[in-house]
Amino acid sequence: SPQCQAALHVLLIDLFGHEDFREGQLGAIIRALAGRDTAVMLPTGTGKSLIFQIAGLLRPGLTIAVDPLVSLIDDQSRGLIDQGISRVAKLHSDSLRGSDGERLLASVGRGDALFAFLTPERLQTVKFRTQFETVAEKVLVNLAIVDEAHCVSEWGHDFRTAYLNVGRNLRKY
Repeated sequence: SPQCQAALHVLLIDLFGHEDFREGQLGAIIRALAGRDTAVMLPTGTGKSLIFQIAGLLRPGLTIAVDPLVSLIDDQSRGLIDQGISRVAKLHSDSLRGSDGERLLASVGRGDALFAFLTPERLQTVKFRTQFETVAEKVLVNLAIVDEAHCVSEWGHDFRTAYLNVGRNLRKY
């Protein structure tokens, strides 16, 4: 609707500081907000992340983003924090070690995070899947996105075999 599009434009300007959506962004956001599976194929640097960030902010619950690299997880997290969105959890081997990791997952389980970023391999570990299942029982997962999925199609399944199980693991846990 025109009112929905106008509201999304206000959010885009006020929160993210962009004057207008780029080609393909608005339609993808609207599909994600409607709960429809959405595949977005845009060149690097054209705002794919903005799509799941806006949709994740507007849907109640936690947005799970699967990224292939810890450095990308750090970049995505920093980008949200720079926009004033501090409720972000980086779920990778460094952040999940020991008691700090237990506290981080407990925080996510309480609904303290709006966004959680993890690598596909994180979903392969039994301990994390068990912990994540507990989180998902308490917190609504509003979106599950696979970032940089083109890496698999371009470089084949041997690139990161953990990607073969991402869809199944996200649906199950």
